[in-house]
Amino acid sequence: MSEIETMSEPKREVPAHATSDPAAPTDEEAAAELEAVESDSPDATPTVGEGHEAPERLRSIIESLLFASDKPVPVKKLLELTGERNGENVAAAVEALRADYADRGVVLHEVGGGFQFRTNPMNAHWVRQLLAGRPVKLSRAQLEVLSIIAYRQPITRPEIDEIRGVDSGGTVKAILDRNLIRVLGKKEEPGRPMLYGTSKDFLEFFNLKDLKDLPTLREFYELNEESMAKIRELDESRAREAEEKSRPGTDGEKQGS
Repeated sequence: MSEIETMSEPKREVPAHATSDPAAPTDEEAAAELEAVESDSPDATPTVGEGHEAPERLRSIIESLLFASDKPVPVKKLLELTGERNGENVAAAVEALRADYADRGVVLHEVGGGFQFRTNPMNAHWVRQLLAGRPVKLSRAQLEVLSIIAYRQPITRPEIDEIRGVDSGGTVKAILDRNLIRVLGKKEEPGRPMLYGTSKDFLEFFNLKDLKDLPTLREFYELNEESMAKIRELDESRAREAEEKSRPGTDGEKQGS
């Protein structure tokens, strides 16, 4: 073997920066790219509750919440659930959803102090056929008692009986069991009768935003002229009682008697 053949080629020192591709990402860039890819995975858990979702994302979240709820959801509850810090953003998302669903078979309705998806009223005829096996109607007596309570609350059962001219105990109990009315307290008079008023379920049942949406008393056909006359008499009686209580020295005269 010749000396030339046994002689190895001298090693060349290669600069460190030349061992890598200039276009290759750094470790930090690679980590960021990997995190972005993982976040696009369908199994990835989205970041929630930080209160800075994009408008489209916030609208999607609120749509899911309203769809999943079987009760109207107030804006305050939506703020709490989404973690959104700005109430105007939630209100804007809700209004956008209302506009999106305005002409659909399901509409977003404001009822009972919150928002809820409900079937479009224009399709009520067909929906009633589907729900024919689940009656939700109220009897005439229940409607009459409910109307009296709605317009005269807080009101006692004896006052309801006085207006209707018949005993209303069974009817009051029936609508109380259905959570359409609630006990507000007791009246400060002999016997301490309970005071009744409408509930949130009442607003939901009749698709009302609040009691201001009730028709005027004249428009409510369930009350006849006799009942209207008794309501006027009750109003006059209450006015006289209030006037007597407001007179100076009335309490002193009672204490001295």
